[in-house]
Amino acid sequence: MDLRDIDLNLLVVFNQLLLDRSVSTAGEKLGLTQPAVSNSLKRLRAALKDDLFLRTSKGMEPTPYALHLAEPVVYALNTLQTALTTRDSFDPFASTRTFNLAMTDIGEMYFMPPLMEALAQRA
Repeated sequence: MDLRDIDLNLLVVFNQLLLDRSVSTAGEKLGLTQPAVSNSLKRLRAALKDDLFLRTSKGMEPTPYALHLAEPVVYALNTLQTALTTRDSFDPFASTRTFNLAMTDIGEMYFMPPLMEALAQRA
């Protein structure tokens, strides 16, 4: 099994099916049609060579392999979501970085006095 064969969106659908146990409900929550979710499940089944979910009177029941994958997939998706939505913010007053400014002689004469004054007031 090559990871390049797995589309991240297929794992998102897999996760939603684990939660909802319904193709239609998973589609509604993901903003997809029922056929789109079914197609995603078909692609994931082919890539992983397992049924993953079986249709029963209780809804879509995960296979043992799907249950085996559940925790690592949920962990991976949550980790990605956190990484993509969290950004380090820059606080200039707390920064210990060193900045180097490069400019021409005229730039130095024009920009340095007001810059140094502003830095002296804030530092």
